[in-house]
Amino acid sequence: MDTKRLLVFGSVIIAVIIGLTFFAPQPQPKQAERETKPMVSVSTFSLFEVANAVAGDAIDIHSIVPLGSDAHMFSPNPTQVADISKSAFFIYNGAGFETWAESIKNTLTKTTQVIDMSQHVALQKGEVEHHDDHADEADHDTEAHGEHDHHHGAYDPHYWLDIDNMIKMTQTMDAAFSKLLPEKAEEFHSNATAYIVQLQQLKSEYAAGLAECKNRTLISNHDAFGYLAHSNKLENVSVIGLSSDEQPSAQTVAHVVELVKEHGMKTIFFEELINDNVSQTIARETGAKAVPLQPLENISQDELKSHQTYLTIMRENLKKLREAMECR
Repeated sequence: MDTKRLLVFGSVIIAVIIGLTFFAPQPQPKQAERETKPMVSVSTFSLFEVANAVAGDAIDIHSIVPLGSDAHMFSPNPTQVADISKSAFFIYNGAGFETWAESIKNTLTKTTQVIDMSQHVALQKGEVEHHDDHADEADHDTEAHGEHDHHHGAYDPHYWLDIDNMIKMTQTMDAAFSKLLPEKAEEFHSNATAYIVQLQQLKSEYAAGLAECKNRTLISNHDAFGYLAHSNKLENVSVIGLSSDEQPSAQTVAHVVELVKEHGMKTIFFEELINDNVSQTIARETGAKAVPLQPLENISQDELKSHQTYLTIMRENLKKLREAMECR
């Protein structure tokens, strides 16, 4: 009888050991595969969009600026800087947009390559030197690839709102990622080509949608839409300059109110992620509507949850511009 009990007890012990071995956590190949992917850190939403479009599943793209925050006012904490140092690439907007990027880029590890994207696009001068004037296309092109002295305030950093610049950004990332992972170069090039086709289609929609309009003046609270206006032959009038934390003078507000009344404008645009008090004040003074326009510096959590992208938001912006400018 004791022998039988011993055999039963022994069988139970063996079963428990087998069960523990069977159900013990095993290394997950997929997790290991994710960990071997290189990481790329980017600073703005437009860079995040392009990087994801080109990289596909081959690279982990990390957005540094939190969703829903004012990208102009952001500054990374030590943990975020450490994450950037783990990246194969740190890609930032440049042209004075991220004041923090210049101070940290020389502190990063030698394995982190730095790309200032403003050196690979066509820039235009900021409001101070380019006050509401529209240089011809030749002047616009002279600020193209190769400019290295981008002093804060000298150039407008919102260059992604010119769709041609989004194409240049896509081509730049295609080349960079192909050097990083040569075995994936064909995949990156295919992804980039497909995305450029979508951008060219968007550009055609803007050209057709804004071809015939009753008025061609874009008035906004923040000078974030200069490239959008310039590339579509619109007049750009802003209440404050390139920095979103500027405060307009009473004289400036009065001038814009007079302009709106004089031309019978019905819409004042404001940037969604910054204070809209100025636009609301002008709207009350003139009877115009204050309407949000997305400059795509960043997106909100709600926009992310509803799967909004550069392409979808730019199309929504186009609808608002057509209505405001009474386009046919």
